[in-house]
Amino acid sequence: MSEYESRRELILSPKMKMADLVNSRPYILNVLDRSGIRLGFGEDTVEECCSRQGKDTSTFLSICKICLFEGVVPGISELKSVRVDDVTSFLRNSHYSYKNVWLPLIEERISQVLEGRTESQRKVISEFFGKFKDELRLHFDIEEKKIFPLLEAMGKKGRGTKKVFHEEHTNISEKIQDLANLLLKYLPYEDSDPEVTGLLFCLYQLKADISIHSRIEDYMILPLLKGENDG
Repeated sequence: MSEYESRRELILSPKMKMADLVNSRPYILNVLDRSGIRLGFGEDTVEECCSRQGKDTSTFLSICKICLFEGVVPGISELKSVRVDDVTSFLRNSHYSYKNVWLPLIEERISQVLEGRTESQRKVISEFFGKFKDELRLHFDIEEKKIFPLLEAMGKKGRGTKKVFHEEHTNISEKIQDLANLLLKYLPYEDSDPEVTGLLFCLYQLKADISIHSRIEDYMILPLLKGENDG
């Protein structure tokens, strides 16, 4: 690990105040929400906040590290201390956010952007988004039905999971970028359009969030399942 990476990880301390962590890295709000940690924690440290709300501090910080620092991977000893139920809960809540917050928001913004457009333009964008939405939901359904129960059991049924996991993991980020490119490159505009700009920002945010979600899967879930299989 580089010296720079070592320095930047120093902010992730159990003894730092949770409010300071959020203020320094606002994305942690997503981690709190998906970890089931309520706001209103006053002057609590990260450790105190997690303890009061029944969450494992080291697991929370491991998730924060993966979310904040691309390329930083938890070591074997760190993974051994992870509370699997907390990770599974985080991923389930992430799915809920994507399906019930992000997708309806993007769909509403697309509908606004397509108002007054030609029938062919509406058809292309609507059909592409419809296929993307179906693929995303299918990906989540597969994880929820095949992967999460194995994590929760963490037994011999995990054998072969890694293969299934990768076979079913469609490249959601590429689909989001394709949709952004349709709006960015190929939909003609007579003037600047703040609604399109807002939609594009939303798509880029979702793409970044999905990338973080994938890192949690690759750096925590797969090693945990592999470790169970090897055991």
